[in-house]
Amino acid sequence: MLRRATLVISTALAVVLASSPAGAMAAAQGGFSPGAAGAGDPYLPLDGNGGYDVQHYRLEIGYSPATDVLTGVATITSVATQNLSAFNLDLDGLTVRSVTVDGHSARWSRDEGELTVTPARGVARNATFSTVVRYGGVPQTIDDPAIGTSGFVHTTDGMVVAGQPHVAATWFPVNDHPSDKASYTIRITVPDGLTAVSNGVLTGRSSRDGRTTWSWDARQPMASYLATATVGSFDLRAYERAGIRYWDAVDSELTGPVVRPRTGDRLLYSRSGAPGYKRLSRTIDVPADGAQLSFWASLDTPDPGFFFVEAHTVGSDDWTTLPDADGYARDYPGSLCDSIPGTHPFLAHYLSVGPDGTCVPSGTTGRWFGQSSFNYGNEYGRWTVDLAAYAGKRVEVSLSYVSKAPGPADDTTERTGVYLDDLTVSTGAGNTSFEADGDVLDGWTTPPAPAGSPANPNTWTSTTVDELPSAGSVIDRALGRQPEVIEFLADAFGPYPFRTAGAIVDNAPLGFALETQTRPVYSPDFFAYQSQADSVVVHELAHQWFGDALTVRQWRDIWLNEGFATYAEWLWEEHDGGSTPQETFDYYYREFPADSPIWQLKIGDPGPAEMLSPVVYSRGAMTLQALRVTVGDAAFFDILRTWTASRAGGTVSTDEFIALAERISGKSLDEFFAAWLYSTTKPTAPGVRRGTDQPGRDLVPEPRFSSSLRPDGQPMRY
Repeated sequence: MLRRATLVISTALAVVLASSPAGAMAAAQGGFSPGAAGAGDPYLPLDGNGGYDVQHYRLEIGYSPATDVLTGVATITSVATQNLSAFNLDLDGLTVRSVTVDGHSARWSRDEGELTVTPARGVARNATFSTVVRYGGVPQTIDDPAIGTSGFVHTTDGMVVAGQPHVAATWFPVNDHPSDKASYTIRITVPDGLTAVSNGVLTGRSSRDGRTTWSWDARQPMASYLATATVGSFDLRAYERAGIRYWDAVDSELTGPVVRPRTGDRLLYSRSGAPGYKRLSRTIDVPADGAQLSFWASLDTPDPGFFFVEAHTVGSDDWTTLPDADGYARDYPGSLCDSIPGTHPFLAHYLSVGPDGTCVPSGTTGRWFGQSSFNYGNEYGRWTVDLAAYAGKRVEVSLSYVSKAPGPADDTTERTGVYLDDLTVSTGAGNTSFEADGDVLDGWTTPPAPAGSPANPNTWTSTTVDELPSAGSVIDRALGRQPEVIEFLADAFGPYPFRTAGAIVDNAPLGFALETQTRPVYSPDFFAYQSQADSVVVHELAHQWFGDALTVRQWRDIWLNEGFATYAEWLWEEHDGGSTPQETFDYYYREFPADSPIWQLKIGDPGPAEMLSPVVYSRGAMTLQALRVTVGDAAFFDILRTWTASRAGGTVSTDEFIALAERISGKSLDEFFAAWLYSTTKPTAPGVRRGTDQPGRDLVPEPRFSSSLRPDGQPMRY
């Protein structure tokens, strides 16, 4: 999971004992007794329950977004681990209508989040039994200031289910602790036109009486917090790569066109591609009392990409850029000066490098006014440009979009470009909305790039809505790399542990991404930048090994999830042309001095309030890189592959990982793990002289992207 959260342990709940005479007598005789009201996790003592082991959940869910009402029938197949007179399930808020055990009515009672079930007769140890709970109501959203919005989250067109550590109990009765994994069949019935997405394989879809039932099957063991039942208007994409079946569900609000024409059926589109210098030009005879130019613009420009209005007196080289009355064009040029020497020398008319090396918004003939959505947001609005300075003259005006290849410090996200519509000139000459009326540009032209610039890869074109790029282009590119990411991670960690994969991107008020088994849930906020989008996809897919296939037995070992997934990002960054894991390690080791609070947290036992702290993520990854240096690459990756192969489908602990690392490496690692997981002081990095903070490199680059921390201790982007 990716988020910053503080968890609060709930208050203790009473355990309701078996109330039937037979059960009470058996309990008194020591034969049967109630199962525990918690799974025994010291961090969350009332999460989960004791006395039984769930094998399978069959969930029949009905949901109506108009009312937010959920109805459910949960059939829970379990094996008793003791002679049970009663047992508990976790369920928050919803109304229970009936409970049966093995087909017989059972007594039940509620105490806050505990549903205590007393069967008509006791359940013998090792017996398989079936519990059916019928329930319903409006599910509760978890909205704690410390952890944000999670659980059953209502959206404008449905709902999304995602959260950690206890989310399942908000929408079905469950043994809600990761130590009790089970398989799932989830059938979700929703109004026709909506899509219901869950884990595993889509096994069927059927419609009746205006409602559609979506059937999903997750046969491999899954922790309860990883189950989802998400409903909305989705673009559901199914495909197969290398024997793995993918289902990607992207909210249709995120897959529409970037912008729509204001009038008519068409608008003018710059198209993408860098470097480029694309002009839309026209000569205007400005009356003695002046003139105005106006148009509507929508910008989706990259870091080194700007839109601006250029002008010069015909016959003169007095080029300048013009401000607009609405304040969209500003005098900030970003890194465009970098392109003057070799890419776009024409910009020297407006830009120059100052004595201190900064880019100055003035040049040989004019001043700079431009706009970049990278710097100011995805600007959309009406620009009004005053041509009074050219009163009584002929002026050539160009609406221009310039871009260059990103430099080392620039964001590399590929943006779609600039969109124009309803262009008007107060003189009446050149008014156009770019319709296919025989003269699309109405006298405007698209000349080539100015002298010195490379030829444009393409230029302005009149476009209809169905030809426009998707607003979710970054999402598409990131999800499109999932097969590549899985292949890369499989090489490092061993075979992908499931038969299916994919993603859910819902336009919902989530502040995190979650490793929902085989189908991670992502907030759309992660897809603002390509590097960030790719990184979060790597993180959540790495969790399919570490967190999903291998699940922590107790929450104190959460570093086995988050540290490993963060380290996968470090490996991917190197693979994708960025910093090596050692360079990333060196950066954090250098940036956080010995007195930094991040060294005071025992990440191997961080406590319930800090178990999802970003410190656990970053320092967990640092621990793995330090282990790699300590034992060598061959032993390190042997440890990881053996860890995933030997524990797949089960639950794990830190002690088990340490024992495996020692066995494979042949080294005693007690002191190493004590320093990196349980110490409250800054450990000495492998290969670094004791008493120093520096890891040997004089210059350590900042990682290109990371889900971890900045030196101020805050999350790095997400």
